Amino acid sequence: MMKSAIVALLLSLCFLLATRADDVSDIAARWTGSIPAQTLASGAKLPELGEIASRSVLVEGDFARFEKVWTRLEKGESIRIAVVGGSITQGASASVGAPPGSTGNRWCDRFCEGWRSAFPNAKIDLINAGVGATGSNIGAYRLKRDVLNKEPDVVVVEFSVNDKNTSERAASYEGVVRQLLKAPGDIAVILLGMVSKDGQSAQECHGKVAQHYNLPFVSYRDAVYPCIESGAIEWSDISPDAVHPNYIGHAYAAALLNRYLASRYVDFKASARPPAPVPPLPEPLFGTRYDKGVFLEMTAVKTLENKGFFPLRDTCWGEGLACTNAMSTLSFEVEGSTVALLYRLGREPYNWGKIDVLIDGENVARGVNCFRNQGWWYTPSLILCRDKPGRHVVQITALPEKDNASEGYGCHLTGVLVSDYE
Repeated sequence: MMKSAIVALLLSLCFLLATRADDVSDIAARWTGSIPAQTLASGAKLPELGEIASRSVLVEGDFARFEKVWTRLEKGESIRIAVVGGSITQGASASVGAPPGSTGNRWCDRFCEGWRSAFPNAKIDLINAGVGATGSNIGAYRLKRDVLNKEPDVVVVEFSVNDKNTSERAASYEGVVRQLLKAPGDIAVILLGMVSKDGQSAQECHGKVAQHYNLPFVSYRDAVYPCIESGAIEWSDISPDAVHPNYIGHAYAAALLNRYLASRYVDFKASARPPAPVPPLPEPLFGTRYDKGVFLEMTAVKTLENKGFFPLRDTCWGEGLACTNAMSTLSFEVEGSTVALLYRLGREPYNWGKIDVLIDGENVARGVNCFRNQGWWYTPSLILCRDKPGRHVVQITALPEKDNASEGYGCHLTGVLVSDYE
């Protein structure tokens, strides 16, 4: 009798384990989702996700932070996912080619929906901190305002097209990573590498940071671009321009991320162990210049003199200052080690002109052209000083000069980037 009871108990346990394994597999399938069925513009066959996913993992990474998040989700707790990057993350061209009326085509939307499908009893919010034409050199300064202040549990970082393969951009990218890993709450971080039509990506320098901090890095470039190089599909099948994926490209980016995360979740459940301890933060690889960067709206700096500048709000950056008359001047004081000025480069809402910029009485930039004769704009960062702690006085003067294609003068200042800000 005892023997038969033990056998029955073992069979019951095996059944339960099998059921749990099936449940986990089902979760993984829902989490990954599928690529929208579509006849490609070139007539080529849409690559199978499994076919390209095998080469998408650049760095496997440590998943202790994710295991803590997954354990909370299994209990039905609420979490917040944030994504930070450039215009791809912001969602440019995400609905190009999509069925009329469809929504949620950005990779971040599809990424978040995968999580919601995997954990339907949990509440999962999404924060999109993508800003067009910005790299990690600006991202490291705006991270506190746009991401950390919103207390995310999971963050995906994407700057690989707007960054360059330089040591300086590696340092700013590391600054983004270090700020996330040092923040309270053991934020789970995964990195995403995209690619432009010419194959450009900052994946080489970003990958070094990922390896150093043992962070998972999923490469859309390594997964998709070989299909372009081999001629299996055309670039126009996945993008309407030289940079931004269409809705199929966005779907691939989300599915590649979620497929890898789902596979690691399956491994975690199969281990039947509690979440692993979070490893300590390694020593910096490229330095700590970007560890304490902040973005200041123009209203947050101490104005010393204002002749001709007026408030001008920007939907992305907030309250700025602008002028439209030649010889308008603005001087302000700020304290920190590295200081950079953000200004709008475009042609709307005014035809901008040229400016001189000084810091501490020294002419940093002469005749900075603020006009761009294109329908889209971007916000460059003009470095004023590096690694010089203390108080600094910045002066901007609108010149009686203008671009040949412009009809006006002046500029639009959208903010100040400061490191080691107190």
